[in-house]
Amino acid sequence: MAKQQKKLKVAMVGGGNESFIGDIHRAAIEASGCLELVCGAFGSTRQRSYETGKKLGLDLTRVYGVYRDMFRRETKVADENRVDLVTVVAPNNMHYPVTMASFDAGFPVFSEKPMSCNMDEAQNLKRRTLMCKELYGTAYVFPFYPALTQLRKFVAEGGIGNIRRVDTRYYHGWMGVRLETAGNRSAGWRVDPRRCGVGGAIYDLAGPCALLAEWATGLEMSALCAIGRPAVAGRSLDDDATIMLRFNNGALGMIAVSQIALGEADGICLSIYGDKGSVHWKQSTGHQWTVVSQEGKVSVKSPKNAVAATAGKNRFAEPYGDDAAYIAALAAAYRDFAAAIIASRAGKKSVQNYIGVDAALRVATFNDLAFRNMVFTTEGRQEKWIEFKVPEVMLLS
Repeated sequence: MAKQQKKLKVAMVGGGNESFIGDIHRAAIEASGCLELVCGAFGSTRQRSYETGKKLGLDLTRVYGVYRDMFRRETKVADENRVDLVTVVAPNNMHYPVTMASFDAGFPVFSEKPMSCNMDEAQNLKRRTLMCKELYGTAYVFPFYPALTQLRKFVAEGGIGNIRRVDTRYYHGWMGVRLETAGNRSAGWRVDPRRCGVGGAIYDLAGPCALLAEWATGLEMSALCAIGRPAVAGRSLDDDATIMLRFNNGALGMIAVSQIALGEADGICLSIYGDKGSVHWKQSTGHQWTVVSQEGKVSVKSPKNAVAATAGKNRFAEPYGDDAAYIAALAAAYRDFAAAIIASRAGKKSVQNYIGVDAALRVATFNDLAFRNMVFTTEGRQEKWIEFKVPEVMLLS
């Protein structure tokens, strides 16, 4: 009988008791079967972090109020109990500093999206990965939906012919009222430019749509045109936006995102149109996808190994993610990242399916360009279209 691989040990930054995404990641870590959460700095205060650690049944000597204290202490832990990777589920503004501190401590990082709130940090993080051995992954889970990977293969093999149009939509309505003034912490950081970044719906929702559009089609964006606004009075960040796209094969497309579309909770929806037919997928039925022929014949495809989407009870009152299919995909992403860590330690190469630093940098570039184009177009100070170009990152001499 083959010797069972010991579970890798995870440290978590963020994800306290009041965090929505923290519970999602903890469920995925447990479902992965190869990871276990052993320590963390869970809250913005020591008390919040302690309360979370106590609720989770962790050794309270390994529950910290500040992530830097955690790294200082955990680097001294004996090999068999030492942390193997850090997962970052704090608000956007913390993704970059926690990642860099993790690298300083010698820990690989699996981070929530986006990689950073600004391009200087994003490029510096990419540069850092060129200088250190620690792996970096992000929590974009598209490659781990069996239905989506099947759809992608079908498109790549010419199932819908030449791609003419690519549309993605990400609507939800749980922020259609000012929850941030009622003490909702998940809504609170998403409307705060110090924690979310300068873009609201664009940073929170449009970036994943842009990644999905490129990943599913194999195309690359070549230009974009964005418009958006804060629809709810009292907000400074956009909570509703539309971005027109041009791809490198000449195809056009659109990303439509909204945090204020009351009654919507389907997650990301994708449609790809070719000259022989079209394909469609959405997260709320993420275990299946649809093909529509030229003649209008509809065929629903569902891989045998796909986990059926089962939405959580608070589907219309919180961000998308409390869903069986999403958690299964996130668990698979964790497994893939864990396998890459084990292979790296053995000096071997692994087939990487998780979304790494290069794709994350493309998303950061998209976020930056879409926000700047949205603002400048609104003020009438820029041409409609802006070229999409990812900056080249090199080691500094």
